[in-house]
Amino acid sequence: MQWFNSLSSQEKKLIKFGSIIVTIALFWVFIYQPITQSIELKSKQKYELQDQYKQMQSSRKMLEKQKINAVNFHRDLNKPFISWIDEQLAKKQLTQFVTRSEPKDNKTVILTFESIVFDELAKWMQPLEVNYNVKISEVDIHLTDRSNGLCNARITLEENK
Repeated sequence: MQWFNSLSSQEKKLIKFGSIIVTIALFWVFIYQPITQSIELKSKQKYELQDQYKQMQSSRKMLEKQKINAVNFHRDLNKPFISWIDEQLAKKQLTQFVTRSEPKDNKTVILTFESIVFDELAKWMQPLEVNYNVKISEVDIHLTDRSNGLCNARITLEENK
């Protein structure tokens, strides 16, 4: 402290102001900046977590709908697969277009359609695969009347479990 007392008044003022500026700079670098960066990071994380929560809520609603669909589209496993397929054809009034229905085994059936409207066939097949877990392993379609969308088709359906 003796060296400070030996300084002139101008030098003392310079050291006081310099020490204030250094203190402010150290406060800025070691306290203020890390705190503000941490607040910004936490704020960003909060918004990201809120977005994730919203996505999870919408996913929950979708999952509930899927559970309802799973109940609505549950297949009676006591019936043989080919009988169940025949019922599905009857529900869509497509049995008159089936010319041949040959079971390959207990879980596979080959259907042959003649003069069926392609759009109706597609509307029947799509829910089988999506809702009832039926695999459409082979499809052979021949267009017979382009103007009416009529076709002949041979389709292999397999039961997935």
